[in-house]
Amino acid sequence: MSDTPSLSARTTPYTKIGIKRVPCIKCGKPSQQQWQICADNRVYRGVCTPCDVELNLLVLKWAGFKDWEIKINAYISSLETNT
Repeated sequence: MSDTPSLSARTTPYTKIGIKRVPCIKCGKPSQQQWQICADNRVYRGVCTPCDVELNLLVLKWAGFKDWEIKINAYISSLETNT
């Protein structure tokens, strides 16, 4: 994948149905969530649930949340209830 967004780079959020058609930016599985990275020109990128959880865990730890385990477990539980 190119580091620079193409002219067709996604600048608006995907719909709930549309995101499922997008492969995960990391592993290629069907996406369920989407992320924007400021340094990536805020392009919407699809991510599958396992990669989304991995990203959330990384950010929770990076931000120094002492209760990161509680937060990530609550997030995982919320994903399981929404499926």
